[in-house]
Amino acid sequence: MQPEPSIARRRTDRPKRISVIIPFFQRKRGLLREALRSVACQYLPWPAEVELIVVDDGSPVAADLDADNLALPDWIRLRILRQANAGPAAARNHGLDAISPDSHYIAFLDSDDQWSTRHLACGIDTLGTAHDFYFCDSAMPPTTMFAAMTFFRTLPSQHGVEPLDGTRSTYRFIGANGGSSMVRDYLCQTSSVILRASAVGPLRFEESLRHAGEDWLMWARLAHRARGISFSLSANSVRGEGINLYRDAHERLSGRNLRRILSMIRMNELMGAIDGIDAQSLMLTQQRRRSFQMELAAILMHPRLYLGLTDQLQRVTIASAYRHLGRELPGYWTEIARRKLHPAAMREAPV
Repeated sequence: MQPEPSIARRRTDRPKRISVIIPFFQRKRGLLREALRSVACQYLPWPAEVELIVVDDGSPVAADLDADNLALPDWIRLRILRQANAGPAAARNHGLDAISPDSHYIAFLDSDDQWSTRHLACGIDTLGTAHDFYFCDSAMPPTTMFAAMTFFRTLPSQHGVEPLDGTRSTYRFIGANGGSSMVRDYLCQTSSVILRASAVGPLRFEESLRHAGEDWLMWARLAHRARGISFSLSANSVRGEGINLYRDAHERLSGRNLRRILSMIRMNELMGAIDGIDAQSLMLTQQRRRSFQMELAAILMHPRLYLGLTDQLQRVTIASAYRHLGRELPGYWTEIARRKLHPAAMREAPV
């Protein structure tokens, strides 16, 4: 892709000021460079100034190496910040704390993802003056995130949303439906989100959730305070294949998976404490929390889990799991055993 000509240079009216935050932790060179190029290739139909903030989260490959000698248009100002490794939430918060006070919009882009050329234009135009929160579909070749979700497949008949245009490609949530929908499902991948800066204020990602859920919680919190939430069915962000803690954590008995489950338990506790959450959404967070706790207890029953006790991090993670479940653990084990011995389950078991 080649960068679009700078429209900001050709216009004299007030530019839209956009801050783009990219947390960076990768072991492969070149991924960040492609992400930066996708920002440089944005088609912007109005004057704009883009503040591009990369937060190097103690990455094995330094962000400077990927950004070195990269030609950027004059309407982009690149800043690279550095911190000791603290996780994606802390990296994004570092970026949020560093944005210019006169920024109008905040967009997020993961370092192994890319944007289509009209992502920023589509998102900011869809926000208009009535919405604070925008997201779009994410391409996950050969499919997309929305294609796998009932909520989006049943549009426009889905309750609580209405189309914003005649093409039925952009929608808005009606009333409080945005908040409850964000609690119910993980609706938006981080690289698809654009926010009005004034709506974010002091709100930050939960840094204790280092292994999963920090973005989902942030979107649910924002959804309960935003004036309006709009979204597009266009897949204007493209998922990459770099380091992704959640995606890489699904070996069931791995320490990563245990840490992911512990994060998801904590995330649902915090989500249930959101100011203004409705009773049905609160009940859902409690149900999900119990489901994750049951899964954690089931893993702790597995003998093969303890083959990794020579690894200190694995020992610490297992100890954390035991501490979390505490006195509830025998009850969970009893419930798991009861389910395994249930006659219906026995009849369905292979001979």
